[in-house]
Amino acid sequence: MHCYVCLALCGWSITVAAQEAPQAQRPHAYAFDNPELVSTQRVFGVGNATTLLGQACADFPEAVASYADWLQRNQATLTAMTDTLAIHYRIPVTTEDLQARVAKAMQLKTALDLSAATLDEVCPNLPETLALPNMDLQQRYRESLAEVRAPNYLSPKLKFATTPKPAVVTEDTK
Repeated sequence: MHCYVCLALCGWSITVAAQEAPQAQRPHAYAFDNPELVSTQRVFGVGNATTLLGQACADFPEAVASYADWLQRNQATLTAMTDTLAIHYRIPVTTEDLQARVAKAMQLKTALDLSAATLDEVCPNLPETLALPNMDLQQRYRESLAEVRAPNYLSPKLKFATTPKPAVVTEDTK
């Protein structure tokens, strides 16, 4: 009887351990069958790139101020998207540097290595760029969602046939 109790306890502990073992991280693929998730994936990429550029422009006061303002307006959306994608990719949401882990799972950059010349060119334009309406992550998500929900979203784009212009006849071509 004692052996049966030990076997039962061992079986139970193995079952519990298997249930608690973390699942392997899901490989990245765009979830075209799930409009909400594919829109989240698309907009997260923009948010991640903006975050990296905002951090890279730390030596440009106007860029820092505009990035801080952008981040204040978009942080809640970016955090919610990061959490959603972490769950999708099976990354614990309590993980440190969660945004970087999600970006890595999506095969996105997790850091920028830009030359001083590139930063001198890009960072002064950051305030103007961040003020654009399409840099609002909520708005961008809504627009993306409308686009990917369209019935022909994955259909090849229609190509319009054009009639070639007749060749110009000159003395040299006669």
